[in-house]
Amino acid sequence: MDTRATSILDSGKRVGLAAADFTKELADFPPLQAAETERAALVTAIEAKQETQDSRTAAATTAKDDARELMARATETLSARAVGYALATKQLGLKQAFTLSYADVRYGEATEDVNHVRELVAQVQALPADVRKDYRLTEAVIQAPADAADLFEAADDAQTTTKAAPRLATLALPELLRRLSAALRLMETLLKGQRTDADPNFRWPAFYAAFAEANKRQGLPARARKASSGTRIVRTLPVTATSDQPLRLANTNYGPAYTLTVENRAATPLLLWMAQKDGAKTTPLPCPAGEVTVLTREKLGPETARYLMGQFEGAAGGSATVVVRRVV
Repeated sequence: MDTRATSILDSGKRVGLAAADFTKELADFPPLQAAETERAALVTAIEAKQETQDSRTAAATTAKDDARELMARATETLSARAVGYALATKQLGLKQAFTLSYADVRYGEATEDVNHVRELVAQVQALPADVRKDYRLTEAVIQAPADAADLFEAADDAQTTTKAAPRLATLALPELLRRLSAALRLMETLLKGQRTDADPNFRWPAFYAAFAEANKRQGLPARARKASSGTRIVRTLPVTATSDQPLRLANTNYGPAYTLTVENRAATPLLLWMAQKDGAKTTPLPCPAGEVTVLTREKLGPETARYLMGQFEGAAGGSATVVVRRVV
C-alpha cells in the first residue's frame, strides 16, 4: 500500500485501541457501536485481503427485517404528509423530492435506501416551523424514520468481525480503504455531537479527545494529504439482459461531478438515461456496441431524475459494465 493507504489503516487500528477503553459509551450509543463494528471489520479485511467468498451474505436476520419494515412504514407516513404540503402549495419540485414510497424503502438497495430516508428527514426538518405545524409534520413523525434507519443500520452492521471480514474480503483495496475512511468520518461526527454531554455516568468528552488523537494521520507528508486530482471509482455496475426491456441499474441520483464509463460487450448499442419514478426515458444516450464510452451525469437527464436506467437496442440483450466515477 502507498503512504496514504497505510496512514488510513494505521488510523483505523489506533481508533480501535482507543475505543476499547469506552465500551460503556459504545453500548449506550448503537449507531456509534455499529460504526465501530464496521471499522473493525474493515481493518481486518484490509489486513487479510484474501480472495475468498462472494461479498453477498445470506438473508437478513429477523431483527434486521423488522427494522427495515419499521423504516419503510415510518417513511411512508412522513412522505405522505410532506407531499401533501408540496401539492397544496403547487411546488412540483418539492413533491418529487418528498416522494419516497413504502416499496422504495422496503425493497431497494439497503445503503441507498437509508441515505434517501435521511435525505427526506433533513429536507422536512428544514421546512419552516409554521409549515411543519400546519401539515402535522410533528417531531415524532419526522424522527421516526431517522430512528428506524439507525436501528436498521445497527441490525445490519452489528455482526462479529469474523463474519464481516469475509463479506468484505473480495472488495478491491481502494474500496475497502474508502469505506474505512467513511467509517472513521462517521465515528468522528457521532462523537462530535456527544463531546459536550455532561452526563456524569459517561465519558463522552474523553472519548472524543481519545478518538481525535488516534485518528490523526500521523507521519503523512502535507503533499500526500492533499486531495488528488482526477477521478475516483465509487461504484461498478454489471449490466446483463436477455431482452431489450429497460433495466433499473441504480437508485442513486449521481450529481454533475460524476462520469460513467461504459464498456458495452453486446452486439447492439446500450442506451442509458436518468429517469423519474416511472422509468420513462429522459435523455437516452447511446453507447455503441463493442466500444468504451464515457458519459457525464448532466447529459443523462434532469437534475431531479433519480434512477439510472439502461436498455439494449437489440432483442437479444447483451452484457456491459458501467463504472461510476466521481471527479475529485
